[in-house]
Amino acid sequence: MDNKLVVILGLTPQGLSLLRTLSQTYAIIHAFYINKKQVGVYSKYGHRKYVKDVQQLKLEIKSLIEKYKCKPLCYITSGELLAVILRDYKELYEECDVISSTYEIIEKLAHKDLMYKYAIQKGLKTAKFCTLDKYSNGLLSYPLFLKRNYEIPLFFKTATIASQDEFNTYFNRIKREERKDIIVQEQINIPSSFLLEISSQSFFSKGIPKGYLICNQKRRLKKGITSYIEEITDKELVQRIKEECSKFMQNLEYTGFAEFEFMYNTKTKELFFIEINTRTCGLQSAMSHKFGNLAEVILNPYNAPDLVAKTNHLKWMNIIRDVRVRLEKKDFSSLADFYHSKYDIWNIHDVKPFFKQLLK
Repeated sequence: MDNKLVVILGLTPQGLSLLRTLSQTYAIIHAFYINKKQVGVYSKYGHRKYVKDVQQLKLEIKSLIEKYKCKPLCYITSGELLAVILRDYKELYEECDVISSTYEIIEKLAHKDLMYKYAIQKGLKTAKFCTLDKYSNGLLSYPLFLKRNYEIPLFFKTATIASQDEFNTYFNRIKREERKDIIVQEQINIPSSFLLEISSQSFFSKGIPKGYLICNQKRRLKKGITSYIEEITDKELVQRIKEECSKFMQNLEYTGFAEFEFMYNTKTKELFFIEINTRTCGLQSAMSHKFGNLAEVILNPYNAPDLVAKTNHLKWMNIIRDVRVRLEKKDFSSLADFYHSKYDIWNIHDVKPFFKQLLK
């Protein structure tokens, strides 16, 4: 087959971005989703199909392989789907060329407690933590941070806990069997005037980074979702971030997208590792705005060229989210950001996803 077959799993904003990027090529694109509310469902690009469960997904993948007589490239763009695949569809890593690391490494890094232990072994600094099933009162100091250790359905995504009473309220709503999948972590207290919440997006080819987009997540919703980023221009800090990411990736032979998150204190110069996403992240469309040859890299992951920047200082925004952040925080400063940014989801050539999200 002359044209490459690419399977995208998940039509989240990052799945939509990948779909649009690959639409500029001759690749044959099949995207599957298990959540009908995902924004990429409404794109005009690629072959998009709903699957009700992992069993139907297995049948669809098998059918594609039989039809095209090849092993497709596969990009997982949904944390929810990644968790389902790691639990119930391990053979996907044999049937498709899943662009990340091996099943064993991705399964390990999908658990934040194991991810943190690995990061500490590599010399990265993290906040103190434990899983909820192993937590006892007084083990960690308030304020505490609760988040998923593993991608499971919960009544919250993240939560900041200021007191024992507040902790008990959450604890009593979490089932005993779910507690191993919740992380309890000391909150990293950095004054807002000194805080940078950093996202480092990159593509690795056999463990070698092909380019970085390192940004300050300047505005975020209270539940932690980013609405606006600006590329960091501090060369010393950028180099330090690259070195931390390289230390983590050393010997993993990782191929694919990865996002590292850090918190940085501009006064003390302390840098804390927060997590790694071993897939496309929610800021993926910023990569398409930053690099002109992203499609070539996606289609040639094991022999990828270096990413070529087409802008020096990227500003990126999810418009709907940013409006919500401003209303949430009653912050209407820097309104010119709306005019100086590249956009997530909005695309003049594929407008339906943007307007459909307004109707939800």
